Amino acid sequence: MSILFYIIKLNGIYDILCAISILKWIPIPYIKDLHLSMIKESHNLLFERFFAYWIFTYGIIRLSNNYLLIMYSYVIEAFFFVYEYFQGTVDEKKTIFVIITSLLLAYLTYQYTK
Repeated sequence: MSILFYIIKLNGIYDILCAISILKWIPIPYIKDLHLSMIKESHNLLFERFFAYWIFTYGIIRLSNNYLLIMYSYVIEAFFFVYEYFQGTVDEKKTIFVIITSLLLAYLTYQYTK
């Protein structure tokens, strides 16, 4: 197994931990705040839960062995954060980091599947 495999799996575990922390199933304040601090706009509990469900969904995908689906999960994540970046609803620096790392992991996953 390549190091990419472990990075993706760790990222999936991290995403799931973030989601369950946002949902308040397991209190992990710092991890919860990492994702939510990206959003500039005020948000309510329903927004937080739907955001957590989205994070949980791509965390589960990244724990799968379907590298094409994993690649698409990173592309979709990057696409939506690019959109929100241009809407001005997210923290610029944090969002640029997420966009770059998502696109990089999508590209590396694509190369791995060749």
